[in-house]
Amino acid sequence: MVQVKEPSNTDLVYEVLMAAERPLTFQEIFDKVNQRRPITTRNPKGTIRNALGQGRQLVSLGDGRYGYLPHLIAGSVLRLPLAEKKPANAPLIYTDEVMLALWPSFFESQKRRRRELVHARLPSGDEATLSLDFFGQGVWGSLIPDELRRYLIDKRASAGDWLLVRVVDADAARCDLWFESRLKRDPGVVAQRDKQLADAAYQILHKSPNIDMTTWDLVVALLARGHYRAEVAPDPLVEVLKADPRFVDAGLSAWMLAERMTPEMGDLIQRRRGLDKKMGLTEPQAAPEIDVETIARLRAVMEREMADIRKAIEEQEFSSIDEVNAFLEQELAAGGPVHREPETPLEQARELVYDAWEAPSQRERIRLARKALEISLDCADAYVLLAQETARNPKEAAELYARGVAAGERALGREAFEEAVGDFWGIIETRPYMRARAGLAQALWAMGRRQEAIDHVWDMLRLNPGDNQGMRYILLSWLLEIGEDAQAEELLETEEYRDDVSAIWTYGRALHAYRAEGDSKNARDLLAGAINWNPHVPAYLLGRKRLPRQLPPTIGLGDESEAIACAAQQMAAWRQTSGALEWLERQV
Repeated sequence: MVQVKEPSNTDLVYEVLMAAERPLTFQEIFDKVNQRRPITTRNPKGTIRNALGQGRQLVSLGDGRYGYLPHLIAGSVLRLPLAEKKPANAPLIYTDEVMLALWPSFFESQKRRRRELVHARLPSGDEATLSLDFFGQGVWGSLIPDELRRYLIDKRASAGDWLLVRVVDADAARCDLWFESRLKRDPGVVAQRDKQLADAAYQILHKSPNIDMTTWDLVVALLARGHYRAEVAPDPLVEVLKADPRFVDAGLSAWMLAERMTPEMGDLIQRRRGLDKKMGLTEPQAAPEIDVETIARLRAVMEREMADIRKAIEEQEFSSIDEVNAFLEQELAAGGPVHREPETPLEQARELVYDAWEAPSQRERIRLARKALEISLDCADAYVLLAQETARNPKEAAELYARGVAAGERALGREAFEEAVGDFWGIIETRPYMRARAGLAQALWAMGRRQEAIDHVWDMLRLNPGDNQGMRYILLSWLLEIGEDAQAEELLETEEYRDDVSAIWTYGRALHAYRAEGDSKNARDLLAGAINWNPHVPAYLLGRKRLPRQLPPTIGLGDESEAIACAAQQMAAWRQTSGALEWLERQV
């Protein structure tokens, strides 16, 4: 008998929002999900919040309501530039907003991702079908369909002209498509629309607790909130932001507000742009490459600011979440929260660790970490930093990380481990402990104490199922490597991760299916989906490309950096599975 799997909580949230005729508040979503099936987890509302976070088409409208993205973008009008001298003979290259409007499930998990042809109705009544084709690093588009080629030839289209796209029905993959000559463009009207779009983007970034936001996240927010629903299409978002002095290109396809710029952030941005150059995402420019130290400095800036925000909130007496949000907006408008001087020994020690993360030399980082421990032995991050900077082997690292774990336990107290389960990382004070425990698990694995390492990660996922540290990826690779197929299946089917879209997850799921079923249709379908998501991975697994000595400091979905990280983690598991690499080679 075929066993039918129960829908996940994410499935249920999708069902609710897809069936709704309007956006819903969180409470409405929670009530409707419980009508379908009662949520019996330890923290039911946290479970629904996590489900909303898992769904890339479940979008917050910024006013307490959520909607299903394909429903929200109907009527959006977007502008697609024609850059070639003879556009009829060249592929269409999509802007971020056109791609996400026509394929709103682009960043979705495999089971929800739809890459079907989009049916585009032309003014002549003909219908052209647009595909989603990968043309290189971060570039997606479509080979020109015959109907569109004839239409562009008839219009004598050339570089500088435009195609305009109106979303008719995103779920049914239908749109209208028509030509606009550069000679007929009304610069004043388009400039007004650009200003409206820029103002909307400013408000989104201004209210965001994050320092920056990726282009595609901004696009989704703007599409969902109706800022493209107008008769006149604005210019592509990237061009609009570049032309407005309120915005700063923060590198790695992200944007931030100029008013939040500090000298430290300026240095970090230069380094991120260096990574853009390394990955071929920008024109060559003089900028240093990003490195692990830069990531640490960025973390210091962000966590110090988050700590200041939390202390600022604790100093007030708010009666509602609206008052909290209004206070945060005032703080951000004033350039960010005022730095609060540390009061307790532990706070003073943590302040030194923030300084250590930003320190330019290893000697200075070690000195500051040791000074932090002189002030408070409960400073877990100081042990983490010493493990990273001074340990000569996994045994020494494990000893320092273990002391960090114990320090974190003392600092947090027993109550935190009882009351904060399920949302551990969301409390900033828990992060040093979680960093120490992650380091301990990996050091134990390197020492051959594998079951201890695995037990640590399982418990970390219990404490923080949202897994902000990405420990589930390490755990999956470990379980596959040692042949713990039952635990691997348990992890793959964990409700919070069932819809994961990453290469490590999709390739791991395919390998697990091959080990369980052999060359079955299901296994082949899973592998095809993994290859479709990230086609760069097989070359590294099969040895056609050599892994670099150092892993990339940041990872982009679907790109080569993700492929390197995936292959590095799963190489042993694929090689140890009899016939797996030969099976992979037959599929590519």
